[in-house]
Amino acid sequence: MAKRTIPKALFEPLEQIQASDLLENDSLLAMIKKETPLAIKEAFQNKKTFATLFEINGLGLFVDIPKNYFKSALEQCIKWNLELEQYEECKRIADLIEQIDKGTTLKKTK
Repeated sequence: MAKRTIPKALFEPLEQIQASDLLENDSLLAMIKKETPLAIKEAFQNKKTFATLFEINGLGLFVDIPKNYFKSALEQCIKWNLELEQYEECKRIADLIEQIDKGTTLKKTK
């Protein structure tokens, strides 16, 4: 598997952004739904203590998920994918959760 490129999220004006604005932004939610399993899988494979979802405005500020939240974040991703009837993605995420629960390292795929 090629190294994942961390996406950038652009916010303008950054100073006036509220947390509620982020939760109502469809583009940002779509990025979170897509990037969460990818970021956690990469972090788990590389034995990192956090998974980086995206960078804010190219400023070197990153949104990360700590390792102790990997499982709950992935469970939320399964819920989102079930709503969209994306069952194959649910299975891949469930397999990742199983690997995390076992504490075994995932095989890196090309």
